[in-house]
Amino acid sequence: MSSSILLAATAALSLFSSASAHFQIQKPVPITGSAPKDPLNPSGSDFPCHGADLSNIGSRTSMAVGSSQNLEFNLGDGANTAVHGGGSCQLSVTYETDQAKLKDPASWKKCTPGSDNVKCVNTFDFTVPEEVKDGDAIFAWTWFNSLGNREMYMNCAAVSISGGKDKLDELPSLFVANIGSVSGSCETEQLKNVEFPDPGKYV
Repeated sequence: MSSSILLAATAALSLFSSASAHFQIQKPVPITGSAPKDPLNPSGSDFPCHGADLSNIGSRTSMAVGSSQNLEFNLGDGANTAVHGGGSCQLSVTYETDQAKLKDPASWKKCTPGSDNVKCVNTFDFTVPEEVKDGDAIFAWTWFNSLGNREMYMNCAAVSISGGKDKLDELPSLFVANIGSVSGSCETEQLKNVEFPDPGKYV
C-alpha cells in the first residue's frame, strides 16, 4: 500500500461562543509554523499545514489504535471568540513525506471517531480507528467556518501510531473546499455546517 495514503478523522462539530481572535490546537502539540490562527491562503498555496517544514517536527505524541485521545485548543486568556457561527471539523494524519504528494487531497483518508455536537472550540475526545497503520505520521485538524468568508483552517502535529491494521483504503478521502486550485470550484455555503459527501463508517 502506498505510503502517500493519509488518514483523516472527520466530525461535523458544532461550535459555540463568540470572540475577537481565531483559535488553534494546543494538544497534540502543533508543529512549529503549522498552527497559525488564520485560515489557509485562499489560493491553497500553503496547503497543507500552512506550508510548515514537516521534515523538522521535533517530538511526537504517541497514539494507539482504539485509545481515546483529547484535542484541546488554545483559548488565549479564557473564552475564545471568532468561531464564525460554528462549522464542521475533520481530523487527519499523513504518513507522506513527499511535498508534492502532501499537497494532493486525494492522498488523505478520513473517518469520524468522535461524538456528535461536541464543542470543537473548547476540547473534545476522539478514538484512533483501526484502519490506520503503524508509524510516524502528521496529525491535522481542519475546520470550515459557518459565518464570514468561505475559508478552511488547518493545524498540524507530529504523532506516532501503533496497533493499526493498515486498511487505509477502506476510509474515504479527505474533503477540501475554499482553497483555490487545491479544491477546484468547491466552496462551502455560509450559515450551513458542511455535510461531508463521504463521511465514512464512523458517523
